[in-house]
Amino acid sequence: MIVEREVLISVLNLTKNGKARIKDVIRDAKVSTQAACQILDRNMASGILRIAGSAVMATPEQRLRIAIKAVSLGADVERVCKHLRWEEFEEISAIALEANGFKVKKHFRFVWNRKRFEIDLVALKRPFVVCVDCKRWCQGWMGAASRKVAEKQIERTRILAEASAKLAKKIGIDGWDQACFVPVIVSLLPSISKFHKASPIVPIIQLRSFIQAMPAHLDEIDHYWVFLH
Repeated sequence: MIVEREVLISVLNLTKNGKARIKDVIRDAKVSTQAACQILDRNMASGILRIAGSAVMATPEQRLRIAIKAVSLGADVERVCKHLRWEEFEEISAIALEANGFKVKKHFRFVWNRKRFEIDLVALKRPFVVCVDCKRWCQGWMGAASRKVAEKQIERTRILAEASAKLAKKIGIDGWDQACFVPVIVSLLPSISKFHKASPIVPIIQLRSFIQAMPAHLDEIDHYWVFLH
């Protein structure tokens, strides 16, 4: 278990640009060649990485799966997350939304009542405006930190809904009769609670299935309807 964890962390560390030499992974992980190759072959068979010749490769989505597996094997979350680029975590969230027919705007900034706000991802699919805050990791995430993050995201989403009639073109909902604003927190790992005040906290590997199920469970989660015309 420890050996596999170290190999996976080394793969994560060295594939930031998509691929790494297997011999570099072995050196970085400080394990035997035989053990490393067995672990890489096993994980290639499970689909979380690819091997071509003397190189190991991982897409951003695979790198997230590698990170989650390393944590499940006992790796320190902070150590693992240091090897994840913020952009790839956000990109995977956007891909999951786009796969479900949403148009995604990244780093959405707006001003309301002389205050500036930013939402990591605003995803549009009539009548839904899903406001996503991406959190890789933070100290105490499993408890109070996740609740604090959820509170802030609920407030940002509520304010955007309030401002939506004036900001309809900027948001991309001009021409809509109505819009339903939904706050969502996307995390690398689960929080203790799946919801905080009915605001969903969704592990990134479950985001696609959450989005698919969201319309049927709308009454169970925070949302804000706005009638635009």
